Amino acid sequence: MPKAFRLPEQRNEFEKYSQGKPNSLFVEKHNNHRSISIRPPSAVNLSSTDSFIQEFVDNPFLVDGYKFDIGVYVVLTSINPLMVYMYSGDVLFRYCPEKYYPFDTENVDKYVVGDNYLATWDVPSLKKYFDTFGGSMRAAFDAYVRDQSLDPSVIWIQVEDIIRQTIFSKLNNIIMAMRPFKKGNFFELLRFDLILDDNLQVYLMEVNMSPNLSSAHFKPNALLYEQILYNVFNLVGVGSSLKTVKTSLFNEDIITSDKNIAVKLNDCAKNMCHRSCNKPECDLCLPCLKASEVDILRKAHYEYLHKIEMKRIFPKTMISSADFNLEAEIRNLSTMDSRLTRWFYEKCKAEPSWC
Repeated sequence: MPKAFRLPEQRNEFEKYSQGKPNSLFVEKHNNHRSISIRPPSAVNLSSTDSFIQEFVDNPFLVDGYKFDIGVYVVLTSINPLMVYMYSGDVLFRYCPEKYYPFDTENVDKYVVGDNYLATWDVPSLKKYFDTFGGSMRAAFDAYVRDQSLDPSVIWIQVEDIIRQTIFSKLNNIIMAMRPFKKGNFFELLRFDLILDDNLQVYLMEVNMSPNLSSAHFKPNALLYEQILYNVFNLVGVGSSLKTVKTSLFNEDIITSDKNIAVKLNDCAKNMCHRSCNKPECDLCLPCLKASEVDILRKAHYEYLHKIEMKRIFPKTMISSADFNLEAEIRNLSTMDSRLTRWFYEKCKAEPSWC
């Protein structure tokens, strides 16, 4: 994330930081009317009573000369333990309506994505991939990146890491905010807005709660928004294709039973965990789990069956159990997050589709 400061409370920090960067540019945004200006540090209004200052990324990756931002949709289905998913079916790309160069700090259309942004299907190098060959916004962009002899996969690895790091950095705040609500009866849809520099370095700009899913302005966006909602509602059990209000034929006990969450059967039998749960090897054995822990694992199994194109970001997905350093991943996790990560690891060992 580009270095940022809030005025007036972080004025001294900003002055100290900017002294070593006299030629840098900074984005100045007033929190009330959200107007944006690009200024050198000497021109920033230090007497402002409510401004947000952020270092400007002045070497953006451009497509046909246009700067853009990337909107990635993320769902939190549980906080403690943490469960986070990213919609992998597509990504919202929004391009500035005017080309970045020649750069002009007074012309915000060159570097700020507004309501009247340039859509993927209006960008010449992307139009063939989006319209002619039927690719998604992300697929069209990835194809353009490959045309530049670059690898787009390095972008999406960074995006997943940024999502994990951001949520972890605010996890205590989120837990406190959720205390008034009944445990488990919520989900939160977010949109992470990111930008990219010409070295394919990804930067987080902001995270939006209750992101706009209206296609009134850009009709072709309707498919993306509808697919997001379909995936989210299936994931959390609202409008699931396997669960209806009128019939109990496919109730949750049929879809996800205790047998579906049982792991480490050989270790459990070898250590006689049905008689005593004192050994650490018995931690994930079904007879040793509390009812609340069984509920957590059954919920994780249910979400696995219904995630469709939702990619699990946390607990972290694995290529295979062999390439996953379990001890390193769980080292700083809470007891509940550690247990859930180890459970996914065991499911991955038994069936690669869980990885």
